[in-house]
Amino acid sequence: MDLRRLLGALLALVLCFGMLPVGADAASFSDVPKGHWAYDAIMAAETRGLIQGSGGKFRPGDSVSSQAFLSMVCRAWGMDDRKLETGDRWAEPAMAFGQYAGWFEEEELTRTSRTKPITREFAAKLLVNALFPEELEQRGAAIRFQDQNEIGWARRPYVQAAARLGLITGYEDGTFRPQSPLTRAAAASLLNRALQIKESNEPGESVQVPILMYHDISYLGSGYSKTPEVFRRQMQELKDAGFHTVTYTQLIDFVENGTPLPEKPIVISVDDGYRSNYEYLYPILQELDMKAEIALIGGAIQYSSWGLKWDEVREMADSGLVSFQAHTDQMHNDQTSEGGRLGVLKAPKESWTEYVELLGTDTNTILNKIERKTGTRPVAFVYPRGKWNTMAEAVIRSAGCKVSVTTKDGVAKITQGVPDSLHLMDRIGMDFRNGSVVSVLMQFGYQGGA
Repeated sequence: MDLRRLLGALLALVLCFGMLPVGADAASFSDVPKGHWAYDAIMAAETRGLIQGSGGKFRPGDSVSSQAFLSMVCRAWGMDDRKLETGDRWAEPAMAFGQYAGWFEEEELTRTSRTKPITREFAAKLLVNALFPEELEQRGAAIRFQDQNEIGWARRPYVQAAARLGLITGYEDGTFRPQSPLTRAAAASLLNRALQIKESNEPGESVQVPILMYHDISYLGSGYSKTPEVFRRQMQELKDAGFHTVTYTQLIDFVENGTPLPEKPIVISVDDGYRSNYEYLYPILQELDMKAEIALIGGAIQYSSWGLKWDEVREMADSGLVSFQAHTDQMHNDQTSEGGRLGVLKAPKESWTEYVELLGTDTNTILNKIERKTGTRPVAFVYPRGKWNTMAEAVIRSAGCKVSVTTKDGVAKITQGVPDSLHLMDRIGMDFRNGSVVSVLMQFGYQGGA
């Protein structure tokens, strides 16, 4: 090929790439033209990660199976099951969590029925149970459909709730057609509409809230131990610099209700529940009038030489200076060398159903223990070793934990009206940092000033 022909070919390629759609259009499916009735919803649902196509096509007119719609609902709820399983077992995480969360009865989704097209009435039940359970308690004028009697008795409350919300409406002839299969286009439209309702409030103010991570405050002199003198010096430095220690409950109030936080808010988090927290850390908090969050391992309380005792926990809780959070009951382990689990992660040989049940039981056990002993239910879950997966996040959220934290170094930022900003928050590990704590904050991008 001579130079002139080569330049011509290159120019043609440039022109072709220049004509390719960009932005939202670049993600369009070849079988979903812009004139399609659900085009915008399908594009939005794909952008949100709720749906996906295959081979560049979406097949909008095809029916969607019950397990596929359940998978989509899990993603809308906040659990991206695609990060958990692939291949022939792709639906197992969604099935396990949906049943655990009580979105459906076991007989409603069997090994046989879950691959069949989902009906409109069952889709209504899954959506309402997952995203709008509070709507079931609402009472209003019944919305009548011409084929009302064809809707199953057990599913009528869900259809009514979905209709009141404007999620699922009837047809022009006044029918609901409860047994009609849901198409993929209709599923995308439903999910997108549901999230639009959930996200109707505009995000508000954002604020940086550093979370410092400590463990053992003692004279052990090894491992995760920090001397009381160093800890006190760091707390005094924060106090002198104008920082105010806050609790996770205060962060929740800021995000959910817009309750103002004090200037330069900071969280002092302490993991595991060492007895030295009572002997050394607690007196320093009392002296400086500062607050801390201690994450307890349920199995270590009372049954280990290094752990806190419940009467010490109660005393600190009653002071108002210390709040207690969940750090698992019996899952703070590393059994990977024996082919087992790391922290709360799934063990290799476990089924997803077994894993969800085990983690759910363990989480509720530690939450109940702390509530029973202190009178206050924990609001936060602290991941052992910072290890988590999307299923663990789903389980701890369903247990009522509005906050979760990892061990990833960084400065957390929360936003009013955005509950997700309270989850998987970064912390700054201070166990091996004995110098200026304010300098460490600046190192990790804190912009509140010193």
